[in-house]
Amino acid sequence: MTFTIAIPDSAVSDCSDIRAKTEKIFQFARISAIYQVPDIMIYHDPFLKPEEAHRESRRIRRILEYIECPQYLRKRLFPISRDTSAVGVLSPLATPHHVLSKEIKPNEIREAVIFLLQGRTVGDVGSLHLLEVINPPKFSLQEKVLRVTAKIILKDDKLKLRLLPNSPSDIYWGYKVHVSKVALSKALLNFKGIKIATSKTCEPITSLNPNDLQNKDILVTFGSPYKGIPEMLKAEGKKIRDVFDHCINSLTHSGTRSLRLEEAMMITLSKLDLIIK
Repeated sequence: MTFTIAIPDSAVSDCSDIRAKTEKIFQFARISAIYQVPDIMIYHDPFLKPEEAHRESRRIRRILEYIECPQYLRKRLFPISRDTSAVGVLSPLATPHHVLSKEIKPNEIREAVIFLLQGRTVGDVGSLHLLEVINPPKFSLQEKVLRVTAKIILKDDKLKLRLLPNSPSDIYWGYKVHVSKVALSKALLNFKGIKIATSKTCEPITSLNPNDLQNKDILVTFGSPYKGIPEMLKAEGKKIRDVFDHCINSLTHSGTRSLRLEEAMMITLSKLDLIIK
């Protein structure tokens, strides 16, 4: 069972400056890491103008990917840009693939950036030296850099890198970010698991039957700071039941008029985790 979360490209539209947006996006990333979310989907809010939607989805994606990336690879993968101008205020994500030590040892698995250097494919794994890749990709890297998962091996008395086809499956290894330029109902079409919407107009989360969720991949969708999921779907001519298997209200008795998106995310995932387990 895994959680996938879906948020709109308007998710940080209530923030007035880049620092506030960055800090809020970090909350999305941190909550996702806590609950081992493998995929974050950004869908289009129909109430957002196309130019603004493009700008905001790009910013959310770039900052989420920056946060998920191990610190030792960020300079190679993320050129300086306005989108990431405030990331210096953020704390580390502290997931298993965010290795801090520069010391490496055989059989250790790390995220790496590989590139061509004087005709050889080498990798940066955050150590003091670049390591030769023994099974470089079949396509040409040319002048590009590529992030990969690799295993450190001892060969010919030297530490080298062997590229792995997949990330480790026995521990949490970060999330992927997916941007959809279409509205909510179309963005969720290809998801094969249980689709859950969140809205204060829906049934309490306690109405869910745990047996319906066991051993299923679950997609949890959140609305924007200004428009809920029912309003977004109405703009498409759809209703909740046309798109989702369940719609839940995660907090029926709140002391505030509304919940912030990051608050709703934390409350919803924590309660779903308890219900399922």
